[in-house]
Amino acid sequence: MIFEWQAQPWKNWTRLRERLPHAILLQSGEGLGEFEFAQACAQSLLCEDPRPGERPCGACRACDWFSLGNHPDFRLIVPESMAPEPGEEGAEPAKKKSEQIRIEQVRELADFLAVGTHRAGLRVILVYPAEAMNANTQNALLKNLEEPPPATVFLLVTTQPERLLATVRSRCLRFALPFPPPEPVLRWLKEQGLEHPEATLAGAGGAPLAALKAAGTDPDRLVFIESLGNPGFDPIALAETVLRVPLWDLAGWLQRWTYDLLLARVAGRVRYSLNHEEVISDMARHCDPADIAAYLRRLAQARALARHPLNAKLFVEDLLLQYQRLVARP
Repeated sequence: MIFEWQAQPWKNWTRLRERLPHAILLQSGEGLGEFEFAQACAQSLLCEDPRPGERPCGACRACDWFSLGNHPDFRLIVPESMAPEPGEEGAEPAKKKSEQIRIEQVRELADFLAVGTHRAGLRVILVYPAEAMNANTQNALLKNLEEPPPATVFLLVTTQPERLLATVRSRCLRFALPFPPPEPVLRWLKEQGLEHPEATLAGAGGAPLAALKAAGTDPDRLVFIESLGNPGFDPIALAETVLRVPLWDLAGWLQRWTYDLLLARVAGRVRYSLNHEEVISDMARHCDPADIAAYLRRLAQARALARHPLNAKLFVEDLLLQYQRLVARP
């Protein structure tokens, strides 16, 4: 799927295809439709009857296979937590699914790469998010990037390129998916039925899909944000309430709220939480800017660890206890 605001990046993609490299690192902000764009890129490479602008036709056998998730010349490598759920709906998972890409997933590519393509065309491997690979997994993938099989394209998608090994980055051609201008995004959000698209988009940091997600009936996010505006909230109880929310999302919500605290303290305005500007401005008056900045640095470190195995409850409790100390009134 190619979103309206991705028209220019898609033109850049079609130009790139004229001299297609064997490995591409698609760098994007989170919530810009980076996964959907990468999927469209992969499908366009496999499509047997592309439309003008190299868009996949959606009707050929290759596109049918791709849409069903069983194209023989395509592999999608994602964390277990993002993989399609087999079995019956509503079945209880036996354990929490990993948010990392395992080294076994990369090693399993050996058989896929050892044989020729089924349709006498390209073979495509899409890795998302690439930063979900630890160093060992990245090194396992590096062997394929250094000695790529013929007619093979690797698409690595990341919102945190700094977490990839320099050797991995150096083997890929970088392709940027920038933040879009607000006009097409606001138009799209209105088409999705959002009542307050400007405020919602601001709260999501300008990321359209993150804005759409935030506007949904997400009670966890609503409870979390409202609690942050109350210095007397119970950190332990709140951590228990939002335990099922991905740690990456929680840390991001805290980051944006805390950034607005700092901005309100030093500049008298907010950027993300437009609907809570009065509450944030009042809280910011009681905070030391240096302490807010220090907590923001702590959040950046925490978010970098959010996709790694850890004790989720202790992780959230620690962040919330630190936040409560930050906003405590004398």
